[in-house]
Amino acid sequence: MKIAVEGCMHGDLDNVYKTLQHLEKSQNTKIDLLLCCGDFQAVRNKNDLKSLNVPLRYRSMNSFWKYYSGLEVAPYPTIFIGGNHEASNYLWELYYGGWAAPNIYFLGAAGVIRFGNIRIGGLSGIYNARHYKLGHFERPPYDQNTIRSAYHVREYDVHKLSQIEEPIDIFLSHDWPVTITDYGDWKELVRKKHYFKQEIEEKRLGSKAAAQLLEQLKPQYWFSAHLHCKFAALVQHGEGGPLTKFLALDKCLPGRDFLQIVEIESEAGPYEIQYDEEWLAITRRFNSIFPLTTKGADFGGVNLEMEDCREWVRSKLLERGCKPFEFVRTAPCYDPSQSNSDGAFAVNPRNPQTESLLQLLELPYLLDSNPEAKDSPPYPSSSIQKGAVFDSEDIPIDDVDDDDDEGLPKDADVETSCPTAELLIRNTVSSSSSTDPSIPGKLLRLVFHDCFVEGCDASLMLQGNNTEQNDPGNRSVGGFSVIESAKRVLEFFCPGTVSCADIIALASRDAVEIAGGPRIQIPTGRRDGMVSVASNVRPNIADTIFTMDEMVKLFSTKGLSLLDLVVLSGAHTIGTAHCNSFRGRFQEDSNGKLRLIDQTLDSGYANKLIEQCPADALPSVTVNNDPETSMVFDNQYYRNLLAHKGLFQSDSVLLNDDSTRKLMEDFANDQDLFFENWGVSFMKLTSVGVKTGDEGEIRRTCAATNA
Repeated sequence: MKIAVEGCMHGDLDNVYKTLQHLEKSQNTKIDLLLCCGDFQAVRNKNDLKSLNVPLRYRSMNSFWKYYSGLEVAPYPTIFIGGNHEASNYLWELYYGGWAAPNIYFLGAAGVIRFGNIRIGGLSGIYNARHYKLGHFERPPYDQNTIRSAYHVREYDVHKLSQIEEPIDIFLSHDWPVTITDYGDWKELVRKKHYFKQEIEEKRLGSKAAAQLLEQLKPQYWFSAHLHCKFAALVQHGEGGPLTKFLALDKCLPGRDFLQIVEIESEAGPYEIQYDEEWLAITRRFNSIFPLTTKGADFGGVNLEMEDCREWVRSKLLERGCKPFEFVRTAPCYDPSQSNSDGAFAVNPRNPQTESLLQLLELPYLLDSNPEAKDSPPYPSSSIQKGAVFDSEDIPIDDVDDDDDEGLPKDADVETSCPTAELLIRNTVSSSSSTDPSIPGKLLRLVFHDCFVEGCDASLMLQGNNTEQNDPGNRSVGGFSVIESAKRVLEFFCPGTVSCADIIALASRDAVEIAGGPRIQIPTGRRDGMVSVASNVRPNIADTIFTMDEMVKLFSTKGLSLLDLVVLSGAHTIGTAHCNSFRGRFQEDSNGKLRLIDQTLDSGYANKLIEQCPADALPSVTVNNDPETSMVFDNQYYRNLLAHKGLFQSDSVLLNDDSTRKLMEDFANDQDLFFENWGVSFMKLTSVGVKTGDEGEIRRTCAATNA
């Protein structure tokens, strides 16, 4: 049997099928099956694009819709798994697997099928430690958070796959099993993708869930994609044990290694896709604990004795047959001749294939059950899992489609265009911080004030009359000289390559690490803005006297959640503030002395502030944001707040809401948890309103546009 394996499809079915047909003709061979390792993008119509987590300008119909509508028919049986760029609303209909289009079969969130006598298993999505132990709480239509988490691998699905006892011939996963690089030429991989080096050395590149399944299932072949490069490995399972041949492939682009033909011994054809008896038995056994809220599955009550269940399934398949139920369209097809041709939609339609399969297994239909939102909000603090800062979605790969970095074009990534850029920026920040310990706090404030006004486009760096720097809210912002210094060095080594916006993002990222915080990866590719107006500042930056509602409203306009608000407020663990920024918490009496009027503030701390900032203090006088560890980026900010020693009123209001207070308690008790979430929220902050292409430029100097 000759099987074609493809990496990331990205909806480009036409070109993949044409390539295979060309290979058949030129090599005088016959291909029996096509396997796709994720990012398939089964987009049926424009409505499906709303569930596809890619930047808006990359939300295109591509060619799957032709095969869904019947305009084209897949020339080869095609089996695919999901990745992290999918029409998640459609794949949820087919959670248990099914035909996404005629002759195109989706393996489901997890699944096993047979093709002839070849047994093929797969796990859809990518690994994310924060959501791994949660249930499938997301439902379409998705919001800005659930559109991402919907494709994160869940322990429930992995646990079901781990029950498989019969041999698996081929297994598909989108992201690579962690440590798979130990079994291949990782040095050559790092030569091509040098930014993988640290993750490989620290054994953080890839999916822990996939690694667990690789060890347990020991398939003959394992195919993956996601990282947009080709990589081969050979895994020996114990001394004298079975071998697994691993291969990762690229995306479908000219000149890329996106396709491989594998010949596997099999019985004679013809072949067809059929249900797998053991997998259906596992599905039936575990469906009673299907977790549909943020609460994970309770595996304790499941009877793991499978033989009686298998006999029951076997009898059903003997009676009905093993061929999957017929394909049925559940949504209108895209019509390119009409501007708005998608018609009316059910929010969460029941797919007849799924209903028929569940009826065969005598199981209830659970996919449209609503999560208990009132009791289990999508991102409760209790659901945040402790783990490494690294997230496989955040790897700086050279294509836009590789992660969740909304709006950042990977073809402009400084990793490729100026490989030494990050080192040069870090050295500049480190040198400046060694002579002026206040630099990390200044750079952190700079990135907030830049990204919240006009987006992360270095508009705050522009000088001149009536620019953002002239607004009173920005007059105390510092760190400009560090950015300019880094820009001068970069223009010498890589002229016209690295934007000031990228320098700000990377420098502030480095400042956090230099001050003791986590090391994180953030994407690059931002362009510099060409507009900077002082009047845009006040409506877009937080004031230290803001109420909780005002803070939430402001952050939501930037696409940042309540969790992001609490996490990013932790930036106040370093830096300083002028006396007038918290003067409203005190009142001057008739003797010219300050007295505390904000009773939410600790009286002892208030007295210290009065000593440092008396009524007649000069405007230049500053105090530390964090009275305990002012130069260290840590979780002391949250401890201070819980002790009513938060400097700003806008910080103290976070105590007034039960959900934000619980988050602060969690972060106060667990610095690793804070650091992990900081990495995620900081990446979102530095992705706010980025400019790309003709929307911006790469300035020659940060203080002025190129015009």
